[in-house]
Amino acid sequence: MRKRRRHQDENLEVPMTPIIDIVFLLLIYFLLTSQLVKQKTLKVNLPQSETAVATQQEETITIGINREGDFFLNGKKLDMAQLKQELKRIAAEGGIKKVYVEADRDTKAQLLIDAMDAARKAGLKQILIKTRSR
Repeated sequence: MRKRRRHQDENLEVPMTPIIDIVFLLLIYFLLTSQLVKQKTLKVNLPQSETAVATQQEETITIGINREGDFFLNGKKLDMAQLKQELKRIAAEGGIKKVYVEADRDTKAQLLIDAMDAARKAGLKQILIKTRSR
């Protein structure tokens, strides 16, 4: 008996164009969505909290304190005197409902208290400490 050769199997190809199109679309999707998530904030290692909740977008300001003890107001580096002056100006303008304090977990507690006191003395009442959930 003679065995038949299958000539069809030798020329079998997988179409790559649709696969490349799908990969390209997924790449574009992830690039666009990752750009929307980025926030311009101070990079600090936040302490952990089991009761942390996600924040809502409102009229807020953020006081940042890095590991070295530098103060930042909405990403702009200030010394304590400038921070107090800016907080007073912001409180006088009104419209700000919440003040978030982002302090590095290795920052001295006194610096955190100083920032919170400066906000309270400026007339800002709702002061929250930002943490990350476990």
